[in-house]
Amino acid sequence: MRLYIRILMALLLAAALLLPPAPPLLAGEYRDVRPGDRVVLPRDYFFREAYQVQWWYFTGHLEDGSGREFGYELTFFAVGVQTRPFESKFGLRRIYISHFALSDIAGKRFLYSDRTDSGAFGFAGAEAGRLQVWVGADSLIGSPERMQLQAAHDGRRINLILTPLKRPVRNGAHGYARKSEASPLNASLYFSLTRLKTVGEIAINDQVFPVTGQSWFDREISSSELDDRQVGWDWFALQLDDGRDLMLYRLRNRDGSIDAYSSGTLVDADGRSRTFTADSFSVKALRHYTSRKTGARYPAAWEITVSSENLRLVVTPLLEDQEFLAPHSTWNYYWEGACRVSGSAAGRAYVELTGY
Repeated sequence: MRLYIRILMALLLAAALLLPPAPPLLAGEYRDVRPGDRVVLPRDYFFREAYQVQWWYFTGHLEDGSGREFGYELTFFAVGVQTRPFESKFGLRRIYISHFALSDIAGKRFLYSDRTDSGAFGFAGAEAGRLQVWVGADSLIGSPERMQLQAAHDGRRINLILTPLKRPVRNGAHGYARKSEASPLNASLYFSLTRLKTVGEIAINDQVFPVTGQSWFDREISSSELDDRQVGWDWFALQLDDGRDLMLYRLRNRDGSIDAYSSGTLVDADGRSRTFTADSFSVKALRHYTSRKTGARYPAAWEITVSSENLRLVVTPLLEDQEFLAPHSTWNYYWEGACRVSGSAAGRAYVELTGY
């Protein structure tokens, strides 16, 4: 799950520093996600101008011919600043952001970079009528049936082709995913492709690795933030060797409680899915680690239990330090990394932790 972000205000501030001031955002200019709204496909793959913040989020597990393992993250954000039309090419309506990371498991290194652009002169953008999003050298192009991801920064790059192995899954109520007890407008339109066959190559400096594997794609659209009681979230995307996929997120409150609208989705091997409410699963941190970069103290292994599915899983990071710092874009930091799954089922996972 890639939630509507509390760092939205930081993004707007960053945008203000990039270009001359734009007229202020007017209340009510962007469309809220409301109960009864649904994900409509293929429309919602593409850029939705009526909403203030949206993202296309890819993570994956890849191997080269020798079995060397990599994880990757490539994310695109489009954040609205104001909706008024203007004639100047420098007028600022939105900013575009990309986050790119590689986890080289054998090399025990986590490499990451972030980019921001206003979209002036076509250096970044997102299309409303087709699947095309780009920020400089980082891009997503193609169709819902075949996507190409490219990213390059500081001697590392990816060029990957992704094809879905399962149909899209609408999370929540037909894609309406409420994210807070405070208001039904704290919500997003949210769908996932939980398994995509992935082929291509990774390059790190002068080494090129032809790779194959599987990816996960999350798409979210919103105009709201976390509410004032919430501090962050833990998001889990598990691809099990038996063909099942499990997505869970916990919304954490400042008082240590878990928001009642935390949720999850289980996708069977044949693509059938069902939604879990917050009281249907549990997540227990088994140990913690403290970042040398930021001092943040993160959970570093988890026991996940879904009793109705007879699942008791242990999720363990493949690298301890997979913390992403974003000084050029969202001005925040978070932990997002490749993990292994053991217990009642085996597999691989990606985990995202914010607000620590």
